[in-house]
Amino acid sequence: HALLAERFDSKIDPFASGSSSICRDLRYDCCFLWVDVSETVLYEYLVKRVDEMMGSGMFEELSGFYDPVKSNTTRFGIRKAIGVPEFDDYFKMFPPEKETEKKGRNFEAERKAAYDKAVEDIKENTWRLAKRQIGKIEKLRDAGWEIKRVDATASFRAVMMMSSSSSPEKRREWREIWEKQVLEP
Repeated sequence: HALLAERFDSKIDPFASGSSSICRDLRYDCCFLWVDVSETVLYEYLVKRVDEMMGSGMFEELSGFYDPVKSNTTRFGIRKAIGVPEFDDYFKMFPPEKETEKKGRNFEAERKAAYDKAVEDIKENTWRLAKRQIGKIEKLRDAGWEIKRVDATASFRAVMMMSSSSSPEKRREWREIWEKQVLEP
């Protein structure tokens, strides 16, 4: 909105509840495409995506960003990235710089519970972010911006059925769905 609106006041959040300050006049001729997915499929996709990120080394990467001094005070830059705020409590309890020797089953159970809670928080916050983004798109559309909605639900369903070892036929099937239902429209 700030980039494209003819009139924009940086002191006013045009997406705040009850705000009617979205400018309909744009600086440029634009074509907006909204690649949308049903809520159910989007939620399942986001949950799967977080699990994939965790399995691809996200935890190890996040441990490198933990800073006990900044964990409670700053929420900008990398401190706002997915996973950083969610894992702060975990790393406070189990600091990455301290190698902890096994302290019994109770210790491991606490560690696992804290880890699971952080991962669940990432999933919930990612879902909230997606819903806020959808709300902003809808608000722009309601304010008169011409936004073409393209439904990619079937394509996302197909992607979720695939694994890294999926056959070339499965990948071709997904690509055909994407081209027919998203690219062509």
